[in-house]
Amino acid sequence: MKIAVILGLYILAFWRGCTLLQGQGRKLHRLWFGCILVYCAYVHICGITKTPYFGVSTLYIAYFQPAGRAIIKWLGG
Repeated sequence: MKIAVILGLYILAFWRGCTLLQGQGRKLHRLWFGCILVYCAYVHICGITKTPYFGVSTLYIAYFQPAGRAIIKWLGG
């Protein structure tokens, strides 16, 4: 029930946001707005169900942190 309410609120936010987006290029803006809302709903639902999810920091933790540690160790730090 909680997930259904959350999804309903995201759909309402998408509908309201699309009505406010006007002017040239509105289709592209609506597409980006929809993508952002879908990602937010995905993270929100994963948080409710306590399932792991692909977040913004996943690439940083997986690739850039080990590379940074290796460079620091290589430089003698």
